[in-house]
Amino acid sequence: MHKARTILFLIAIAATIMACDLGGAPAASGGSVATIVASTIQALTPASPASTAASTQAPTQAAQPTALQGIPVKYQNVSFVIPQGLASDAPPETVAATTEQNGGPWGVAPEHISFGFDNYGSVTGKYFNVAEIDVYPADDYANQNAGANISLQRLRGILGNPSAQLTNDTLPQVPFFNAASMFAAHTQRLHFANGDGVRMVTQYAQGFVPISNDQTFYHFEGLTSDGKYYIVAVLPIQAPVLQSITDPNAGTPAGGVPFPSNDSLGTGQVYQDYLAAVSDKLNALPDDQFSPSLATLDALMQ
Repeated sequence: MHKARTILFLIAIAATIMACDLGGAPAASGGSVATIVASTIQALTPASPASTAASTQAPTQAAQPTALQGIPVKYQNVSFVIPQGLASDAPPETVAATTEQNGGPWGVAPEHISFGFDNYGSVTGKYFNVAEIDVYPADDYANQNAGANISLQRLRGILGNPSAQLTNDTLPQVPFFNAASMFAAHTQRLHFANGDGVRMVTQYAQGFVPISNDQTFYHFEGLTSDGKYYIVAVLPIQAPVLQSITDPNAGTPAGGVPFPSNDSLGTGQVYQDYLAAVSDKLNALPDDQFSPSLATLDALMQ
């Protein structure tokens, strides 16, 4: 959960949700690692080296909730269902307000609810180990955290315009990560019991890094219909076309995209082309080729 969250971003080598009965323009992307690190550490500004490596999928209608069998979870006025086989439990926590002094500029947040996941999925051996759903008071979070303010503006813009394209430059980002999204694949609008949101498959970093099964995750952001509560979900995910950076001997899997040589990364354009190719490969995969499947994670959020 929040207080125990551990995130490793490598640098340049990087329910049915909720039956919640809870009553700026993107900057230009930079090519150098120094520029990337500076921009992302400053409260998660929208810039990333991969701003052009976005999903080109056409706008879609929000997927609708369906009946779900699994483990019910309820805490205060938030409830959802864990799909069978995804996790054994989602222990809740009321997280105390966090200031810049004890959380860094990206970690500033008001008191909120957080759900971690026990025995999550079949994802193992990942450097990236965050698996949680957080529910924030929307306006308080936006007023206190610059990254949350940017992401909420993006989310509200998308929800207010059903025909808007869902790209890496327009999608909301995880406010509490001191890094930026490299790409956005399998973007999809989702409707939940009393609100709407958007999901994507992504990876965050502070420089030129391989897109790997050790760092990718499913990301959902949503807003309750009354605009009062902001939902952020981060859940690890794997795909058969992605390499593993925890096993240096594994190489590029069949159908995957080789990581460019270090000598070719100088201008950043080669890396952006690599990200676009990886995003295309992921977009071409059926939902059930991911682990956990996109349908399972969507069901959790819906």
